[in-house]
Amino acid sequence: MSKLKIKGAKARAWKAFSLYIRTKYSIDGICTCYTCLKPFEIKNIQCGHGVGGRSNGILLVEEACRPQCYGCNVAQHGRYDVFIPKLIELYGLDGYNDLVKLKNAPKKMSIDGWLEQETYYKQAIEDLT
Repeated sequence: MSKLKIKGAKARAWKAFSLYIRTKYSIDGICTCYTCLKPFEIKNIQCGHGVGGRSNGILLVEEACRPQCYGCNVAQHGRYDVFIPKLIELYGLDGYNDLVKLKNAPKKMSIDGWLEQETYYKQAIEDLT
């Protein structure tokens, strides 16, 4: 069996984080897309970012993430025209700018660090259910 690499550990952390975000914003297994407001089953919605890019600095930042449908998140490239103003309303312009700064901040994560994040978000999901 081959040893787990950074890419695999990061993917595991992302999977747990994404499910956590979708679970956190769901009611009875239904999530509303943050940008188009349509309801979806938790398994049919994604975790979208209100700050573009998937750098390590912003990837697992809860404040920047909300459930989004495939259409908004992928086909319409995040619907930032809707997503960003909603985050600014929620956190203020300075708060949103702080999130943008995280995107560009260098952040190295080890395999163990990613796996710790996976464990943390799996427990957080259990705590929600």
